[in-house]
Amino acid sequence: MRVVVVGGGVAGLSAAIQLAAEGASVFLVESKDILGGRVRLQDAGDWVLDPGLHLLRRRGPFQQLLRRLRAPRVLGKRFEAAQMFAVGCDSSRTREVLASMRLVGQNAPERLVVPTGGWSSLVGRLILAARDLGVKFLIEQEVKSILLDEDGMVRAVRIAANEVECDAVVLAVSPVIAARLLATASLSTAALDACTEHRVAAIDAALLGKVMRPYSGYFDEASGVLVIDLAMPDRLPERGSVESCTLLHAVCLSKDGEEGLTAIKTFLDSRCAGWRNMVAVRRSSKSVMLHPCAPEERLNGEMYIDNGIALAGTHVITSHTLSDAAVDSGRKAAKALMNR
Repeated sequence: MRVVVVGGGVAGLSAAIQLAAEGASVFLVESKDILGGRVRLQDAGDWVLDPGLHLLRRRGPFQQLLRRLRAPRVLGKRFEAAQMFAVGCDSSRTREVLASMRLVGQNAPERLVVPTGGWSSLVGRLILAARDLGVKFLIEQEVKSILLDEDGMVRAVRIAANEVECDAVVLAVSPVIAARLLATASLSTAALDACTEHRVAAIDAALLGKVMRPYSGYFDEASGVLVIDLAMPDRLPERGSVESCTLLHAVCLSKDGEEGLTAIKTFLDSRCAGWRNMVAVRRSSKSVMLHPCAPEERLNGEMYIDNGIALAGTHVITSHTLSDAAVDSGRKAAKALMNR
């Protein structure tokens, strides 16, 4: 079976690996100039500074997939969620928000660990595994449309002026992009159109100082600001230590834009005095898509399976959240197409 996977993030890579492992011929198309989606490492000099609050769930789908791929040990030190300082709520509420990255809904606290070498290293292992399995990559190219045959089944995708013949498609992209592609095949997109993005403001910074001690982080119920310290020996330059440096990751879960950044800075000024003077590296993001939809808006990943199309991503129904949801939905999309 020939399958085109649209999207080179965690969901797309997971789908491609599963498909290739089951014998499919896989062609993965990514519109950006790098694989890995939103979790790829950005340049931070000699600091390993992940873009965002990325923690790995022990025994979750992502970690299980890495074990199946016989990846080197990826589980670092356990993140001490119990040492989070709660402002305006209790500690259990803080752990629920940390596990789900949402202010609404409940999510049982899980054991979270800091991945060795940074989050980008985990994505790198998925890329290597996909290549080893024969997945072909097309980077900086965009799928323009999906072409169906007279029976309503996928027969090809159009990339630029070329038609790439295939038997199935995995749409491992955001609901907006997936809806646009499905519309080119005259398929209904009402459920995808109803998805509402949850966008946040975020600050990532490497600090020459320990501004949160003795806490591992903070959560403020009123402002929705969540801050954690992910300083680990493998993430720091030679001149630093976990006792003297902070890898600060902060997000405002209640708003984005300048208002969100202001809320983060105001909270840090009140709880982490002097942090601005300790900055070695700093990145501010006014608006980042954290969740592509609300929990109740999640979609059935097999809703277009009769057309040879499967959906993957955190907007697909699964019992997991965040990156685990991406991995789980990607592998399930692959299996659904192979079983079909």
